[in-house]
Amino acid sequence: MTKLSRRDFLKLGGAALLGISANTFLPLPQEANFTAPLIWNGSRKYKTMAFTYDDCYLLYRMQSLEVLLDEFPDFKVTFFPVGSKIVDLEQQDPGIWKRLVGKGHEIGYHTFDHVNIGVMSPAAVLMDFDKWSDTLNQVLGTTYNVRFVRPTYDVISYTLDVLCQERGLVAALFSIGGGGEPETVVPAIQKGKGGDIVQMHIRTQDYNSSVQAFPWLKENNWELVTLSRLYDDYLRESINSDGCDVDTGSSLTRTCLE
Repeated sequence: MTKLSRRDFLKLGGAALLGISANTFLPLPQEANFTAPLIWNGSRKYKTMAFTYDDCYLLYRMQSLEVLLDEFPDFKVTFFPVGSKIVDLEQQDPGIWKRLVGKGHEIGYHTFDHVNIGVMSPAAVLMDFDKWSDTLNQVLGTTYNVRFVRPTYDVISYTLDVLCQERGLVAALFSIGGGGEPETVVPAIQKGKGGDIVQMHIRTQDYNSSVQAFPWLKENNWELVTLSRLYDDYLRESINSDGCDVDTGSSLTRTCLE
C-alpha cells in the first residue's frame, strides 16, 4: 500500500484514493487546496479497525449482515447508504435503520442517488445532503448527528470540501478497500494495521468476506469500531502529540502531524 503523510496529501493538492484491489491504492491528483478534515486511517496505536459498508442496495444482504453482527455484539460498523435505499429498505423492512443505530452502528452520508459529488455544484450537494439527512431523520424518528461523508467514487473535490465545511462533516476514505471475494479481502485484512479503515459494500462477495474475517478478528483480539470511535481516538492522540500546540484546534491536517 502506498503511504502518504498528511502533509504530502496537501502537497498533492488532494487525492482520490482508488482501491484497485484490496489493500492497494494509487494517489491521483484531483482538486487543490482541500482544507476540510479528511481521514483514511485512524491511530496506529490501538488494535482497532473500522469496517464501512457503502451503498446498501440489497435488503437481504443488509439483513444477513445484521444477523452476522449480532453474533459479534462488540463489533460496531459504519454504513454509508445512498438516500434512495434508506427509503427503499425502510419500506421493505420497517425499523431496519433504527435497529442498526440502536445496536451501536453508525450511518454516514453517501449522496441520495450515488451521484459523483465532484461534478455537482456546491449548492446542489448541500441540497442533496439535506435531503438525505431529512430522509434518515424521518425513518429514525429523531435528529441524527451525521459526522462522516464517503465521497462517491472516492473522489476528493472542491465541492466535497465545501460540503464538509458547511455541514461540519469529515471526509472518510479507507486504507483497505473496495471489497471483493474472500480470497482477496481476508488476507488483506489479516495483514492490516491498527487504525485501518476497511471499505466494503453490501453485496454477496463482501458479505462472504465478512463471514470469514469476523471470527479471525475476534480470535486475534481486534476491535471493530465505528468511524466516530476511530476518529475520536485519532483526534485525542493528535491533540496530545508532542510538539503540537494544543490550542490549534482538532483538524487532522494540522502541520505538526506527519
